[in-house]
Amino acid sequence: MGELEQAEFESSDSDEQAAADFARLPSTLPPIGIDLRYYANEEFARSVGDAIGNWLHVFGKILNLKRLKQIVVSYKYHEALAEVDQGTTVGEALKATNDEIAVGIAMTPTVLDDGEAKSVMVLNAEYMAVLAVKEEPENAELRDQMIYTLAHECGHVHDLDIRVTCMPDIILKQQLSFRDGILLGIASGCWDEYIACRLSAFIAKEPVLRSLEETFCTALDKAKERADASIRQYRMHADVSRVTKEVAGIYKGVMVYAAYMLGHIDGIEGDVAASAPKAIDALGRSPYFKPFFSRLSDELRAMHGTYGTWKGLDIYEPLKQIAEELLKLGGIDIQQREDGSAYVDVPRRPETMLTLAEQIAFLSAKNAADEK
Repeated sequence: MGELEQAEFESSDSDEQAAADFARLPSTLPPIGIDLRYYANEEFARSVGDAIGNWLHVFGKILNLKRLKQIVVSYKYHEALAEVDQGTTVGEALKATNDEIAVGIAMTPTVLDDGEAKSVMVLNAEYMAVLAVKEEPENAELRDQMIYTLAHECGHVHDLDIRVTCMPDIILKQQLSFRDGILLGIASGCWDEYIACRLSAFIAKEPVLRSLEETFCTALDKAKERADASIRQYRMHADVSRVTKEVAGIYKGVMVYAAYMLGHIDGIEGDVAASAPKAIDALGRSPYFKPFFSRLSDELRAMHGTYGTWKGLDIYEPLKQIAEELLKLGGIDIQQREDGSAYVDVPRRPETMLTLAEQIAFLSAKNAADEK
């Protein structure tokens, strides 16, 4: 046997031993079963549940899933999210992403169960069905995407346990002011998706990165135009809470989609310029976001550097600062008053002043609504 053949033989033996060792590892997946809803065929439902359960069992050997309380797989995905009992009035109602940027197919929100933070994994059955059908070349990419999605959601469960261990009696237990609620919502959203992507990058194939990159580019390309349009509408409806949430949501989307991509790239120990050239091009088209993108990357990596030793919500302050500065640049300045309330300044700028066409459209819509 030649040198090359001997090396291959030894590698094969090593791989088999590693596989055997991995098979013997215990899984952290709790014995909670899977709630399968609105399936027309019970046998197919069981097949989907078995496939999901098997993958979660595997990922439970790599990530800590002990805080997973419930797994719901439903063809009525939006209703399933709305029905999740969060166990608290802190935070907003759960709602799947469904806009011109992205469509959500899975979510793992945090809930309070007898005062203890737990995770509920909610999955869209329409997409998860591919895990129970025969593997074919035409469904290979979707199958890989769903396997990655399960790993990503497991990343959220793992992260929750790290944060709860570091910061007990904080998660979903503190009522925040309007300003802090907006800014912490953006900051925590960035961290949540960064770490979930970083933790699940090991199972992702190339299309995952391309999808994350494309979503970020689309969000960034449209952000300023969408935010400016929202502020112009505010000039007519005068609802300051509404415009603040709308504009904050748009720029939060850009930051969070950037965090998704950055987490994945850091997870594969890649370089942004080499791994995501389209993202670099998008930053060139929207240069206002370049410094925020760089700072976001630096701060997320810095947070990861101290991961597991956090003492409180102060860890999010640098990300909150980035979010606040981005919102100010985008035309929303949330100022905290001494009594805890907030004042929102929406400065008048040429790009956020109404056009005649917008005024006519608004008044026509208002008159039509008044006549009903």
